[in-house]
Amino acid sequence: MSAPPGWHPQPDGRDRWWDGQQWTDHFRDPVAPAAPAPYGTPGAPQGQWPPPKRGMSGGAKGCLVAAVVVVLLVVVALVVGGIFLARTANRVVEDVRTSFPTSSAFPSGLPSDLPGGGEPVEVSVGEGFELGSASVEPGWTLGSLAGVGATVDGMTVTFGGGNALPVVFSMDFDNGASTTCTASPAEGADSGDVSCLPMVDNAPDDGARVTVTPRF
Repeated sequence: MSAPPGWHPQPDGRDRWWDGQQWTDHFRDPVAPAAPAPYGTPGAPQGQWPPPKRGMSGGAKGCLVAAVVVVLLVVVALVVGGIFLARTANRVVEDVRTSFPTSSAFPSGLPSDLPGGGEPVEVSVGEGFELGSASVEPGWTLGSLAGVGATVDGMTVTFGGGNALPVVFSMDFDNGASTTCTASPAEGADSGDVSCLPMVDNAPDDGARVTVTPRF
């Protein structure tokens, strides 16, 4: 059987073309086989690394998504917790405030010069006012309650007429906020600091008007 057409090696080391029937006069030097690349992917130029992959791997993307979800859950938990805390504090303040007796719950024949006695009075934030024989000094302010309410700060009472009974009064601001305050004279003194319940969810501003109502 005749060999198929093609280049075939000769004794002199060259290749000669066989056309399927006879030898032709075409010769060529033998072609050396291509050396495989020492590293890299198939087909990559010798001595070069394959180009780096662009973008994030699947594992990195999964970690990033998980981190974002965790951050969102933490933010939601903080918001919900803050709302719950503010509402709980507001209920506690309102329960304490309503537990104080109103002026109508006391006999009408009490002396009018008792500390904390007298009629309701309307003042601005920082103004002084009278509570029977007791006087609230001017200069008190409103403080911030962690951004969710307000407190009454720096309020003092001077007790007159030698009375040492405590005073209790409510403060209703024109924006709807309200609080209840009390004070007793310090030992050996005729004045004392006023303590007021914090106002939550509805903080008045420094220019608000307030109605002060004696409760005792």
